[in-house]
Amino acid sequence: MSSLVENIQVEPRKGPKYNFFDVEVVRVAAVTPTVKLFDLRVPNRDAYTFKAGQFIQLDFPQIPAKVTRRSYSIASAPEGTNELQLCVGRVPDGLATRILFEDIQPGMHLKGSEAIGHFVLPPVVEKEICFISTGVGIAPFRSMLLDGYKRGTIQAPVSLFFGNRHESDILYREDFEKMAAEHDLKFFPVLSREHDWQGPKGHVHVHYMEHFKDRRPATFYLCGWRNMLNEARGFLSEMGYDRNDIKIELYD
Repeated sequence: MSSLVENIQVEPRKGPKYNFFDVEVVRVAAVTPTVKLFDLRVPNRDAYTFKAGQFIQLDFPQIPAKVTRRSYSIASAPEGTNELQLCVGRVPDGLATRILFEDIQPGMHLKGSEAIGHFVLPPVVEKEICFISTGVGIAPFRSMLLDGYKRGTIQAPVSLFFGNRHESDILYREDFEKMAAEHDLKFFPVLSREHDWQGPKGHVHVHYMEHFKDRRPATFYLCGWRNMLNEARGFLSEMGYDRNDIKIELYD
């Protein structure tokens, strides 16, 4: 669901239909061979209102399918403007991401919805939190951290575990390293296929389990593919954390 790849979220599919309006594509930037950033603007509005961690739906009426909407997490922080950024990973057989990656250029328009979702931080964060993500699942966490630190609402330690294959896959690396230097944020990029990497290696699960082996109170936010989320939820449950301690955003 969230930051996106072609993820069809559970919530919007079960929820109400949303009105769609024109969203202008301002910039498209390829950051890896399979990930692009899309800077969007909502014309004729002073502001596009959203909460950090929410997502937008885009409608692709040209897709020959019953469900033509796709959900993408917003990677930028709410700034009170009419602009937002999406971080989209290409799905090999995804119809929507084929359109985004091959056809969409700056100046074109898409059909977008209002911001949706409950994957957000509390008004004030007073309990330690841990973000766990892989790939473009990092997008809502970037939004949450940028917003929370700017407004001063994150008042507890934060750990961010970000699993990827290669060093070149670490999205928004400079942003997270800067926030780690300025705030009580521990940033752990975990790489599974980089032999010369000096940081954490292997599966991301090993590292957050070690970090929280004392089972201290914390809230865990998970964003990524279903298999990763199921595994993480299982490991955290075995460690003694219950469903109230675990928040998830699912990609299907």
